[in-house]
Amino acid sequence: MQLKNAVAALAFASIGGVNAFFRVNCAKIQVGRIDPIVNPGALAAHCHSIVGGSNIGVNATFDSLYNSECTSCEVSEDKSAYWTPNLYYQHANGSFEEVPHDGSVIYYLARGQNANDIVSFPKGFQMLSGNKALRAANQSGMTWGSSKYRNRPISDAVSYACLSAKGGPETPNLPADPRVCINGLRAQIHFQTCWNGRDLYKADNSHVAHMTQIDNGVCPPGYPYQFPHLFLETNYAVTKVSNLNDGGRFVFSQGDPTGYGFHGDFQNGWNDDVLKDAIATCLVDGQDDSGTIDDCPALLKHWNPQFSQNCPIRPPQINERATGMIDKLPGCIRVTDGPGAATAADMECPASVPQASISRTVDSTPRPTFNPSIGTEFGNKFNKVVGCGNDSYVNNGFRTLNALSTTLTGMTVEYCQTYCTKRGYQYSGLENGNQCYCDLAINPTAIVANQANFTKGCNIFCPGNRSEICGGAFYMSLYNNTDPAFKPTTDLTKSVIQLTVPVAPFNKTYVGCATEGSGGRALNSSTLINTNMTLAQCAAFAETKNTAFYGLENFNECYVGNGLASGAKIVDTATDISLSKCRYRCVGNFSQVCGGSGALSVYSNPAYKPVQIVPNVGKYNSKGCVQEPTTGGRALKGGSTTTTDMTVEKCIKYCLGKNFRFAGIEYGSQCYCGSQVEAGATTIKCDTSKLMLCPGNKYQFCGAGNLLNLYYASAL
Repeated sequence: MQLKNAVAALAFASIGGVNAFFRVNCAKIQVGRIDPIVNPGALAAHCHSIVGGSNIGVNATFDSLYNSECTSCEVSEDKSAYWTPNLYYQHANGSFEEVPHDGSVIYYLARGQNANDIVSFPKGFQMLSGNKALRAANQSGMTWGSSKYRNRPISDAVSYACLSAKGGPETPNLPADPRVCINGLRAQIHFQTCWNGRDLYKADNSHVAHMTQIDNGVCPPGYPYQFPHLFLETNYAVTKVSNLNDGGRFVFSQGDPTGYGFHGDFQNGWNDDVLKDAIATCLVDGQDDSGTIDDCPALLKHWNPQFSQNCPIRPPQINERATGMIDKLPGCIRVTDGPGAATAADMECPASVPQASISRTVDSTPRPTFNPSIGTEFGNKFNKVVGCGNDSYVNNGFRTLNALSTTLTGMTVEYCQTYCTKRGYQYSGLENGNQCYCDLAINPTAIVANQANFTKGCNIFCPGNRSEICGGAFYMSLYNNTDPAFKPTTDLTKSVIQLTVPVAPFNKTYVGCATEGSGGRALNSSTLINTNMTLAQCAAFAETKNTAFYGLENFNECYVGNGLASGAKIVDTATDISLSKCRYRCVGNFSQVCGGSGALSVYSNPAYKPVQIVPNVGKYNSKGCVQEPTTGGRALKGGSTTTTDMTVEKCIKYCLGKNFRFAGIEYGSQCYCGSQVEAGATTIKCDTSKLMLCPGNKYQFCGAGNLLNLYYASAL
């Protein structure tokens, strides 16, 4: 969920001028009525969508978050929890549907007069921003200000960006028609930046304050310390709601249809040393103005680009429905339109109402670091670490390991190693979490990382054992079975071991590598597919069919024809296969090349003899081609015969024996005779590209469907 630069740029309108900053992308980790700041140990009044440390729960503290097994944020040392109210669509029938989103993006910005004197969040620190009860603007007062420093309405901390095709200004409330937000509705909130230096949390939130301009300015008296300025945004996919045109409306989980009551909570779970290092090297003095983790070395070494996969959303802790389609908002929430603020009675359950139960949260512990040394044994006995193969660099039609593959939702390193070993493959590799690949060799064109950057590409935890790594996106964790008793398979059909065989010199009849035609095959006369294909087999097939060219494609396919079809063309003539689109080896001879994916290795056929319309046989001379009558019947009605070895000579001999002066061959194997050409038949110019070969003589044409090659003898 790495934020694209174009999307990031849109956010800058909300956060003023851009100084040094970094942003952390986070996926959802939990959804439910959980708020350990306001309601520690108990049910929260309304439902939240939470990102961050996996130990988030009703009893979460700094210590429990810090000891989370993982975080759904892309910086592994940020196990903080961030949460905002869930957004729903209230349908016209009164039901509520959760509006989907992938998580949140949290910006850490160097802002304000003391931007070069920022402190990190202390252990145990937590804060809230926004007011859940608001249903109109300017109800929560102003920031501190003076004659020197202009202040601002605190409610300006909340804003919305409708990512529509036309764009438009941001609004302090939900837009009038969020349906036009085809690229999402982004809810945005600024947190307080100023701290009193004493309290980790106060129930009235007075331990923190906004700067005079919220996202810039100075801190008020009594707040001498300045944190990184936090700006959180969540992009809701409003157009994915079902039946969006039924007259319903969007409502936040605390019963707010206006959007003024949007709010956010932050519970610190950072590794303090890492955050201090990031502040000192990436925020202070404006070192990082791109915002990406790549440009902040203090965070890059803790970067987990597969954060959403490595730390997926946890099962609900509150035993009530809060996602999908639900009958009512979780809790005892009443939807209130304002403009007056919602009351406690609107948002809290009376004591007499039965409460949903809470599943006990068992705090996990940090996941052990996976960093085995190259050449050491890992997983099953005798299996040694080879490294991390970059599958995206492999461009010869084979993966890093290619012979065999399987997938498993509970994949582990040991399962993959066992799967490959049992089937006779020495090398095993895991990719994208749940994929296992096997082979007898490693693709020689694959780039295998050394130990120093092993986990940069291979960084997805195995779903069946989250202390192991199962490759990455287009990266393969590679293992070699060194068991001296190992017996390899003899099936080399798809193995990359064939790539270790040198390519033999190309035949002198090689024309080049061609792309397929726009409407079909580049060579479209006949096809032969053979699991043991070689150049010789395809050449023999072309000789049998008497075609001018033959071509091989996709390891084991042979195509023949007399010319390239429309849209097909020769794209290269390279005999160095690393420079050609035709680079697949023939399954019957690994030293030969059999095209590529959508690419044909084309050869001329030296045995080809041009096919012709036979000009005459004895007293019979060719009269061109005759189309059968369109009204039905035959052009020649005197007699007919069919044979599977038809030739022009056989047909004429048959008609001569019947004393007919006209003879015609149609559809390859059919012979017709007559004393005249019947009415309705049409003489046309012969189009040899549409004529069929005689089955008894591949160098002759024998008509086509409803089309005769006609011969006539003036005297018998």
